[in-house]
Amino acid sequence: MFDHVVLRRADGGQPISAGQIAEALLFYQKVHLVIDRGTLLGLVKQIGMPQLLTLLQRQDFSAVYCEEMLGTSTDNVGAFQIHSFVAFTLSGDKTAGELKTVDDRLRFDLERAELPKAEARRFTKAFLDRVPVRKFSGNHFIAGGITEAAKRDVVDAEYTKEAVRQILQVMPGGYTTGPDLKFDVIDSKVGIHVFTNVDFEAINRRRAVGTPPEDPLTPAHLLSSMLEARADLALASFYGGDFVTSASASAIIQVRYAELLRRSALNTTSLQKFAEVVLPDAKTVAEVIDSGERTFSEFLVLLDKAARFKNWTKAVNPDENLVRTYVRDISSEGWIQRLPQKSMRYAFTLALDASNPVAGMIAGFVDNFVLEKLLSGWRPNHFISTRLQPFVTPR
Repeated sequence: MFDHVVLRRADGGQPISAGQIAEALLFYQKVHLVIDRGTLLGLVKQIGMPQLLTLLQRQDFSAVYCEEMLGTSTDNVGAFQIHSFVAFTLSGDKTAGELKTVDDRLRFDLERAELPKAEARRFTKAFLDRVPVRKFSGNHFIAGGITEAAKRDVVDAEYTKEAVRQILQVMPGGYTTGPDLKFDVIDSKVGIHVFTNVDFEAINRRRAVGTPPEDPLTPAHLLSSMLEARADLALASFYGGDFVTSASASAIIQVRYAELLRRSALNTTSLQKFAEVVLPDAKTVAEVIDSGERTFSEFLVLLDKAARFKNWTKAVNPDENLVRTYVRDISSEGWIQRLPQKSMRYAFTLALDASNPVAGMIAGFVDNFVLEKLLSGWRPNHFISTRLQPFVTPR
């Protein structure tokens, strides 16, 4: 069930964090990370380049480096705004001069992250030896490049209108649009023209008073969201497996390709319920790492002890959820099944909360000393109670 996942963006479009990588590694057999400049610099700051290189040596982790940034360029032509989709890279710096190669740009980024020049040079070579570099503007992910594919998307009037509707519902400051929404796109020789009745003034008033305040929303931002969704769609199709990206990109993709992300959504929901029921009073792995309560090095020690648990998650039937399988597997040993129903209730549910019987049963099984001693063989609750629970419990 939890075989392979591709990570690109977190909710809100933020870069993937070390904690989110750790959470994925704990449950999935293979994690593939799409690294852009923001994600790379965030991970270097959070866990350091040596730790990132160590992570890249693991068999259950891989990555691709996409240094190109996607965006919408806007020019004013008379009374009109003309938009164009672009994929661009950092071209230079007034102090460093022109940065012609990927090596030059990556080394410059690491030096700006306060790595000494010798270390930046060494880490740049080690990183590029381990991680292939791919372009959004090339033919690797989709023929003709992602920007051209996105242009074809936005001239589809019905798709674009529904995509904008979905973006406005999930974006900070947005609103639920009525049937009179207008977002017409015309592609000309000079670029893309947009004609819309979206109430940007009201949206930006709400965005300005948010916590934290959000930048003003423009038609170019909506177009960029569709461009990013096209990139995610291309990556999800190319790599297969589950795909994790921002809420807005997911909402856009599901307008036309709902089934592509359905398995990912089901697995995400299953993991959330598993954490809520099995460890109801604990933080998640992502939370304790991203808050600094646990280090990534400590997590790697935990991960090396999780081989049996990961094999168990892989074997979960896709037609069942993680919680149901967990309850069945920790209570399926012969002597438990042979107990009369009344005896089973007496032995294992003395403290059962009648309002939440599943959660009560799981908590009793996980914490019950007698059960741990009497069950023969390995059970998933062995890892939960002896490894995972101590890790996510604040010290």
